[in-house]
Amino acid sequence: MKKFLTIILVILGILVIVNLGVLDWTIFRSENGNWPTSSAWRQDGRGEEVEDEDKIASPSCELSCQKIIEEKIKEELADLPLSAGGSSVTPANAVKIPTQTLVSNEKKILYIPLINEGSVVSSNWTDVLPSEFYFNLADYSKAKEVRFLAYLSSSNNDPGYARIYDVTNNRGVDFSDLLFNKNDYTLVESSSLVIWRGNNKYTIQLRSANGTKVFIKDAKLKIIY
Repeated sequence: MKKFLTIILVILGILVIVNLGVLDWTIFRSENGNWPTSSAWRQDGRGEEVEDEDKIASPSCELSCQKIIEEKIKEELADLPLSAGGSSVTPANAVKIPTQTLVSNEKKILYIPLINEGSVVSSNWTDVLPSEFYFNLADYSKAKEVRFLAYLSSSNNDPGYARIYDVTNNRGVDFSDLLFNKNDYTLVESSSLVIWRGNNKYTIQLRSANGTKVFIKDAKLKIIY
């Protein structure tokens, strides 16, 4: 507040000084220091006033003084400290900052348990008993993907295979095949399954390349939203 009052006083002082200067200048320009008559009129030889066409009335100091005052105000305001959140510059064109939108990398995942454990000794696809279940994709309408995963192992590190079989439609579920070839249990996950429409019956099947024993545990369906 003190700063603002100081500025006002300085501006008033400048206004007084400028007006006095203009007044002095006008007086000294006049003849013999007398206050000049209107510049648009003069006396002719007979002492009568006639309009002087060669002279134009001198402008008042109003415009020049105003310009000087405005310049001083700008100089003083430029020295004022900015208030909290204030800005001394107003951009000609407002810059629009695009709203930044946050996207989570985490996916909602639901697991459906299928079987705790089982084993098969065969080189042909063989049902793991009991592993039958029913599944209807319409019950998970917002699901983006369904995958098959399980812990698998094979005797003697022989190649082994697991899949989901669609009993209702007599077909192996596309992209459900899992390949493994280690004696230790290894978690294997399929790509996105192609599941046919309807409430279909499914089962899990295993086989090995050489007819050796293969094992499965903790088999699940992974529903990704």
